[in-house]
Amino acid sequence: MRYDAIVVGAGISGLLSALCLSKEGKSVLVLEKSDFVGGNARSYNVDGYTVDTGPHAITCIPNGPLARLLNKYNGGMPKLVPHGHYYFRTGKGLHPVPSAIKDWAGFKAISNMDKIVFSRLILAEMIRESVSIDNSERSVYDAVKDYNVSDNAFRMIDTLCHFMSGKSMKKTPAKRMFSGFGLEGMKKMNIVDTLYGLKRFFISHSNSKNQWYPIGGLGAIVNSITDAFSEDLVTVKTGTSVDKIIIKNGKAVGVESEGEVYNSDIVVYSGFIKDLDKVVTEKLPEHFSKDLKKIKQAKSYTLWLGINGKIPGMDYKGSEIWYETGEPFWAMPTSNLDASLAPAGHQLITFSFIVKDSVEKTRKEGWDTILSVYPGIDKKIVMKHEQVTIPEKAAITTDSFFPGPVSPFSGLYLVGTDVDKRSMGMTRAAHSVEDMLVAMKKEGLFKN
Repeated sequence: MRYDAIVVGAGISGLLSALCLSKEGKSVLVLEKSDFVGGNARSYNVDGYTVDTGPHAITCIPNGPLARLLNKYNGGMPKLVPHGHYYFRTGKGLHPVPSAIKDWAGFKAISNMDKIVFSRLILAEMIRESVSIDNSERSVYDAVKDYNVSDNAFRMIDTLCHFMSGKSMKKTPAKRMFSGFGLEGMKKMNIVDTLYGLKRFFISHSNSKNQWYPIGGLGAIVNSITDAFSEDLVTVKTGTSVDKIIIKNGKAVGVESEGEVYNSDIVVYSGFIKDLDKVVTEKLPEHFSKDLKKIKQAKSYTLWLGINGKIPGMDYKGSEIWYETGEPFWAMPTSNLDASLAPAGHQLITFSFIVKDSVEKTRKEGWDTILSVYPGIDKKIVMKHEQVTIPEKAAITTDSFFPGPVSPFSGLYLVGTDVDKRSMGMTRAAHSVEDMLVAMKKEGLFKN
């Protein structure tokens, strides 16, 4: 059977690819090995609670790539609510994450000396990036090591790095850590824009104003995409694995799936790029195979708790990070953003941990940490649900590799969070799809 395009994988990048290509008039076949679509963008019901696949805050809304794609090809985004603020939680309570020098003055999670040092450090990194002192991929550790910060501040930075990139401060690029202060993209700015970026550092602004959460859970975005599929142009087959991407003379010509061959001159691969050499029928170029080995991944353990009543201190909208003792976590009282996610009078909370050693160790130490931070929480739990996932298909590290949307084979395109390193999650996936569409247009595959 022949299609204009075949999409391998029905995660968010695969679904977005199918949506965009079908709206450009292409007949599309989507093949997904799981029994469901959405991947890490999935939501589902557990004992009357709607849980996502891990905690989420969607970045770069309303002007980012996800919004651009859905506005163009889907008629717009589903209903969203602001994510709220980011906090650090310490033994002294909640502390809003600073976003400018003015905010550091009231930040009580670290000492006054650390606040002074951090302000100097961030300003120095912004200036360093804007004047392009060097092009090397410095780690956060390299940026911080010569500053006299306390052990407590080091733990805070290292925890942030793990949740931003999946790796420690020794592996996380410095530009990723400091981008929230106006640094990101400054090398490409003119002097006026550079000065504006520096201005943001001195004047208070919200570091979460462009981050949102969909009403109904993350799956609402997946549903809005699949609901827009034309039955005449998009065929989705779940529970169907792809065994081979068929390459002939350096060109994609189709896929083989469970004994069936589907023909197409366009194949979009949204699976793990590190496994590409296992599915293509021709050998990848040696340099590309070597680069694939640079791809690093992180594993997360997420615990969803249904609470009878409300947890004191979790009455805010947003999310928090704990780093002082025990196992660091990112927590979000998700039902505060959308009460329909939990039964009436109940609260839905998610705790996410980066697995550094084993899942079992993280599970035990994470639970002990939750009990120490929220004494008595175990008496209010009426639902407990665990997830172990790879939150991003590639961790952003100092030595990582992101190939972009064009593969070594003609007609084979790559999308997903291991293709583009800009931003996180859905936004990263959407960046990769946008770039794929640009590459296809250059090849003359459609005109819009």
